[in-house]
Amino acid sequence: MLHPVRSDTAAASADSSTEAVARALAALTPSDLVRLKRLAQLRARLLPGLEWDELLNEALLRALDGSRRWPDGVPLLAFIAGIMRSLVDGRVHERRDLAERALAGGETRAVAPPDARLHARQCLAAIAQFFAGDPDVLAFIGALARQYLGGAGHPAPQLSRKRHEAARKRLARAILRGQLDEFLP
Repeated sequence: MLHPVRSDTAAASADSSTEAVARALAALTPSDLVRLKRLAQLRARLLPGLEWDELLNEALLRALDGSRRWPDGVPLLAFIAGIMRSLVDGRVHERRDLAERALAGGETRAVAPPDARLHARQCLAAIAQFFAGDPDVLAFIGALARQYLGGAGHPAPQLSRKRHEAARKRLARAILRGQLDEFLP
């Protein structure tokens, strides 16, 4: 079986690198494939509108077409994860630059692409469905949305400090435990 760590120092050309990537990908175990999928899902969550399978496919294409060379001694999963991280970071910087240019040009609000707005609405609906039985968490989420999205026309229900903190902790626990994963689009 091919070990998924590249150690063939004689193979320095781009062609041999892509061949080594292809051989190592073919030798991945089902658990390795699940790890790649989870890494892609985690990275894709950083950008609304970016699907995990698109991110993973783009990373694999870059590895297989030779635009990213697999360094010696680096495990294949770490190599692919690094490509995904780089792709997401590049898109984050593009969006940040676009927002900064829009703000510098005198615009007060950058308009999100339609797919990002749709994704945000779907996520909020899923979160509201998950916490339908917990009005304090829903009030906490509403307060956050008003704070960051500017909903001054709709007054928020006031929670006591204790209830506010308890709702924040319940929301954080649900996120950390991955309980929202099955509800999110």
